[in-house]
Amino acid sequence: MILPLLFVLSITAAKDGYEDVKRHQSDRRVNSTVVRILEGGDFVNNNLTGKKSKTFVRGLVPRSLRKKPRVLKSGDLEMQRTTTSPDAINDQENTEESYDDGFEYDYPPDGVEGHEEGHNHRNFFHQRRHERHPFWRKARWEDVKVGDFVKIYDDEPIPADIIICATSEEENVAFVETKNLDGETNLKSRSACPELTHLRNAKECADPKNSFHVDCERPDNNMYRLTATVIMPDDKHPIDLGQTLLRGTMLRHTKWVIGLVIYTGEDTKIVLNSGGTPSKRSRVERQMNPQV
Repeated sequence: MILPLLFVLSITAAKDGYEDVKRHQSDRRVNSTVVRILEGGDFVNNNLTGKKSKTFVRGLVPRSLRKKPRVLKSGDLEMQRTTTSPDAINDQENTEESYDDGFEYDYPPDGVEGHEEGHNHRNFFHQRRHERHPFWRKARWEDVKVGDFVKIYDDEPIPADIIICATSEEENVAFVETKNLDGETNLKSRSACPELTHLRNAKECADPKNSFHVDCERPDNNMYRLTATVIMPDDKHPIDLGQTLLRGTMLRHTKWVIGLVIYTGEDTKIVLNSGGTPSKRSRVERQMNPQV
């Protein structure tokens, strides 16, 4: 009698184990999605955050087999300097600089002008991270914390529930696709908080003169209501759902958006509205399991 029982239990365990592993892989793909967060300069996130928990499956993978980040060598840096013309560098002087090492600076250095300064311009950007100037660093979604400034580009998903500070549009308007939340495919417009529209680059966001804090209500699963208040040194300003971007939405037809994270992980509205995994067992099977 025990042989058929072991056979059935083994098949069931293998099926459940396979589904659980696929679920872990899906979670890792989402958690490893890249987003740009503000670091350096005088910016300090004073919000208390616990340590990141590790799953059982991740703990089984040896450290030697995990994918290591690519280290930028001096030879690669020299090759980048020689292959980039000074004219191209001057064309990008007032735009964002992006490199493979994950650091981005969206304001030009002081005192760098003319074509002959092109190589110094590029070398300056590579040295900024060591000087601890404000910059946008590429990080994973699982490393985003409440109180972080994030920069999101066109056609990128929103990693958390954020307050819009500024956008690339003239009226500081952002367009999002919300089909993952409500099933609607038409684009919806969201506007930036009028009191935060001056935070248009990393330098302004990290400046202590622009400090403020946000009071939010407890996480709520109501998709159409959000209450928060931006408290400036001399005034208070209310925030509603029209000035926020929710996790699960996709940025469309907007070059970039800078925002402040207010809810992450299980506190986001899309996670609060997602129920648990439904049971696929029949009523007869649930009654037979205790008897078996």
